[in-house]
Amino acid sequence: MSAHSNRRSRIVGSIAGATVALVAVFFGAAPSALAAKPDPVNRYVSLGDSYAAGQGAGIPLDGCLRSDAAYPVLLDAVPRTNLLRQAACTGATISNVAESQLSQVNRGTTLVTLTVGGNDLGVGEILAICAPDPESFACATAVFEAEQLLTSGVIGQQYVGLLLAIAERAPNARIVVTDYPVPFVSGWSALTDSVNAATLALDAQIGAAVDTVGAMSIEVEYTSLAFAYVGHQVGDLEPWLGADQFDPLTFLHPTATGQAVYRDAILLVLAS
Repeated sequence: MSAHSNRRSRIVGSIAGATVALVAVFFGAAPSALAAKPDPVNRYVSLGDSYAAGQGAGIPLDGCLRSDAAYPVLLDAVPRTNLLRQAACTGATISNVAESQLSQVNRGTTLVTLTVGGNDLGVGEILAICAPDPESFACATAVFEAEQLLTSGVIGQQYVGLLLAIAERAPNARIVVTDYPVPFVSGWSALTDSVNAATLALDAQIGAAVDTVGAMSIEVEYTSLAFAYVGHQVGDLEPWLGADQFDPLTFLHPTATGQAVYRDAILLVLAS
């Protein structure tokens, strides 16, 4: 290359550098800031049951009892998060998510949230059976069957399978798993204490499933809501769960405030 060409390259480079510097001064930003790219948009899919659907937190929008107060919708309002599909549906079990919702995620999905497992344990059914007569044989049988299911570890095994299936369909996704708040004030009754204990056991299995899958170098994270509602459980003055057992739409489902607690818990994970 000739000396003339070298000199011309230096001149062109100097002009380009000066232009960037002038733009930076004009807009009040350093050249490095101008070069920085914004964080990527989360291409988000929500999976799960009534807790993720938002049942009881707002006006039901469809047969899945989804509402605009659901935590996935609240996350959609956060900058750079785009809720592509709200697949969560009331009544969904782990197998329902695998069979009916899993198809909503794909290689383009970069964020998945999952709340499921409560219907597998059947807490709502236990309360419906036991509320009229907590001392009945039917109630004792329902509680015993739930305890046996938890002891078997089947829920945890199914959870591992579901997480692996999500990761396979959406290998570029960050998966955030939530569990369930302990619903009742401690000591309210023997029955509600049993439900609280079953909830904690379910949450432990969900957490263990996440640990198992995370150990396989899959990007899955767990945020526990088990004690997030303490002071606002059923039996407190201002519960964040529906407290009217005669209202099946809202009973034991997060209120709008309770859904915001889920959103905030997930945002903490995403910020880490």
